[in-house]
Amino acid sequence: GFALKLAPYGYNVAVVDFRGVYASYGKNIAYNRGEWVDAAKFDAYDITEWFASQAWSSGKIGMWGCSATGGSQMQALTTRPPSLKAVIPMSAEFDAYSFTTLGGVSAPRPQAPPNATGEAASITTRDRVAAAVDGPEGAAQLAAAIASHRDNIESVGIVPFKDSVSPATGLEWWKLSSPHTYLDALKQTDVGVLSVANWDEAGTRHGPFFTFNNLPKQNTKLLVGPATHCAWTAVKEETGFDLVTEELRFFDYWLKGKQNNVMAEPAVTYFTYNAPKESQWRTSESWPLKNEKRTAFYLGAAGRLDGAKPTAASEAQVAMTLPSASQTTMIEAAPGGVTFETAALGADLEVTGHPVMNLWIRTDAGDADVTARIDDVAADGSTRSYQMLGRLRASHRTLATAPYNHLGLPWMTHKQSDAKAVPAGQPVELVFDLLPMSYIFKAGNKVRVTLTFADPQRRDGLPPVTVLTGGATPSSITLPVIAAR
Repeated sequence: GFALKLAPYGYNVAVVDFRGVYASYGKNIAYNRGEWVDAAKFDAYDITEWFASQAWSSGKIGMWGCSATGGSQMQALTTRPPSLKAVIPMSAEFDAYSFTTLGGVSAPRPQAPPNATGEAASITTRDRVAAAVDGPEGAAQLAAAIASHRDNIESVGIVPFKDSVSPATGLEWWKLSSPHTYLDALKQTDVGVLSVANWDEAGTRHGPFFTFNNLPKQNTKLLVGPATHCAWTAVKEETGFDLVTEELRFFDYWLKGKQNNVMAEPAVTYFTYNAPKESQWRTSESWPLKNEKRTAFYLGAAGRLDGAKPTAASEAQVAMTLPSASQTTMIEAAPGGVTFETAALGADLEVTGHPVMNLWIRTDAGDADVTARIDDVAADGSTRSYQMLGRLRASHRTLATAPYNHLGLPWMTHKQSDAKAVPAGQPVELVFDLLPMSYIFKAGNKVRVTLTFADPQRRDGLPPVTVLTGGATPSSITLPVIAAR
């Protein structure tokens, strides 16, 4: 893959399979290849120090990978191998619950862990494509490794609450597998960290922004590109941005000691959709941007969306649907719902940062999974959206203070003890953030917010949801607006 492209520049490149996966021996007992079980965490420590001790090694080790292999770097950071000097975790979790179960809304059916392209990869699939090591005993060793996988547990299951105990492991899995649980260790690291995400992915883009803001500032950078989960080949084809070049510079600084100014440059590099080609890649010293102006757009009667708070109350009834297809990497738009649109914009509108939804609803269903989605509506009625969305299970609406820097965004506990049914016939407010974005809505276009509601119990025929706007129930979406350049 990409890592092998570093070999011509004087780097030794090694690819290590997780315990119990592909050609590695042992038992894998958890979701996403089991990288957060204790044994696997310390595998990362051991293999790092083994590489550092080899005659061909400088003793300085870097790691690079996307999705599950991004998560493996976060786990390695928590064990603090002394020879680990730089990591580039791409599309990796910081809070595993939000990464996998956005807003408490789980997938409509159990899902296999995604591979780096977002596709499901089962135990048997991985065993079938595993490659033997070189040498006459390679085939026998591979057969023995695959035989040791017989007791693997493919997934801990999508347990519903943050404090749920996984039946497969007997552990509070979400807590165990979240890097923020080990924040004290992460804050002590002196390792260089380049945290990476793509805009057009779903929960898998959640973590890098929090990794960037919770680790030591002097050592940490953030890179966000267009395209889907881990799709940096597409990024290069579409924009000319070469990820390998950036990662080579980062490793040269941290592993070879080259004074190439990579850490003196702005800490954040990000792509903005619809920006002029010469300025679509932008930089900042911080995330969120210091010049963002948080601007409320209110939902109103007849599907209006504008900056004026409606004084009169109104409501719109929405049918409950079955859940739409979703993965951690991509959430498909659900049919139906209710929409709210701005008037045609008189000037370009840049939105860069984390939108927040304040939504008032009423339902007799007891619960509902809400998805708020932002679309760019052109004059011809066509729409564009790059996973510009957020979700919340209404019964998970309890807010609290996050145990880490959550950027001032609403943080739900997602604990079973805090779950609250929606009282029949009574209005409740749901407050939740949408995934971050950087997008310019062009003059003449409209901003659309679509709200859809799914039944968490997967049943038909439930009561509808009523969206409340104006008056004492002023539903709104707050956008991080950036002034025109």
